[in-house]
Amino acid sequence: MRFKTNKRQTPSFRISNYDIVSLMKNSPLTSLLNKALSEDAPNGDITTQLLGDASHEVTATLLAKQNGIFYGEEIITTLASIQAFTIDTKSHPLKNGMPLTKGQTVCKLTGPFSTLLTTERVLLNFLQHLSGVATLTNEFVTTLNDSTIKILDTRKTTPLLRDLEKNAVKAGGGTNHRWNLSDMILLKENHLSILEKQNKLDDLSNRIKAQKEKNPTLKAEIEIESYEQLITTDFSQIDYILLDNFKLETLEESTNWIRQNAAHCEIEVSGNISLKTIASYKNKDIDRISVGAITHSPPAFDFSLLF
Repeated sequence: MRFKTNKRQTPSFRISNYDIVSLMKNSPLTSLLNKALSEDAPNGDITTQLLGDASHEVTATLLAKQNGIFYGEEIITTLASIQAFTIDTKSHPLKNGMPLTKGQTVCKLTGPFSTLLTTERVLLNFLQHLSGVATLTNEFVTTLNDSTIKILDTRKTTPLLRDLEKNAVKAGGGTNHRWNLSDMILLKENHLSILEKQNKLDDLSNRIKAQKEKNPTLKAEIEIESYEQLITTDFSQIDYILLDNFKLETLEESTNWIRQNAAHCEIEVSGNISLKTIASYKNKDIDRISVGAITHSPPAFDFSLLF
């Protein structure tokens, strides 16, 4: 399988080495990794301690044991800063989004034997999960094989790991949906049900308009579950129409109606879409496919750290 990658963009600003060190020490990622290290060795690594003096320097090789897409550059560099080991990036340039092949050396880490042993599991846990997200995302993109349709993630992410997981999605060629509840309006079944019970469903467009007047950049999306609901909904204030669990047989009729009656809206589909079914949406008149599985159920990418 061929893997697509995103080109890295060069930042438009520069900061000094001192600022970089200061930012890393105080960054949320540094805090997260310190907590992970503490969780794994709250009272030290007692197995490594029984080895006696393990302070001698060794080099460990991070090896990919399958094909896929790498994500975790900042995990390795931040752990190197925390744990005081070095990374050989000259022989093996480390870049998020780079394709990996089975047996490939990702990078080499040099430091005290005891330090690398204590860091190993935290390092692999993050890399296996995040590279798994990037790889699964890329499999959806390549299997669909339609550049006119975006593969989107969802908010079905691991609590407190959302930034990392969503960046891994981008590294795999996917696109981010909203990052959080503050980002956009997304009206789903439960929201609409409450409004209906209050007899306020007819006032929905006015409510959305009022929110947009407070924030002109705000986008609105609505989840539609049937053709009947589609043709009776006011989309004047809607930017994205989410067709949830629509069968392929009714999808064309629905998308035709949207293009004729709500042409300003982009069309998104979702609902139990898997690698087995994603190719069925190729060349369909849709703009986006959201797939929760790319963040909530990615298989762990197979890495080894060999000494």
